[in-house]
Amino acid sequence: MEWEVKQDTLTVYPQGDLDMATARIMKEQIESILYSRLGVKHLAINLKRIRFIDSSGLGMLIGCYKYMQGRDGSMMLVEASKTVYRILELSGMKKLMPVLCGEQTK
Repeated sequence: MEWEVKQDTLTVYPQGDLDMATARIMKEQIESILYSRLGVKHLAINLKRIRFIDSSGLGMLIGCYKYMQGRDGSMMLVEASKTVYRILELSGMKKLMPVLCGEQTK
């Protein structure tokens, strides 16, 4: 997973599937980065290279959202493909945080 910090925002760039096999590892990586950078108040997860999300992936996103709330921060999901965007929309994720489809971010 690639990532970058600009000012007070951490942007992560996962790839592949966000599922039972990868969700826990990704959450641990994000929390480790955030733990070492106390000035980060915002988390953006760029979903451009994510092909699929299952319930474990959705749970991981909610866990990251709660972690950011605990830091008095915010989280958003950006550049989701139409398929991934639809999964996020149907799951109610858009009620928790901003979710932008790839076509909307250009």
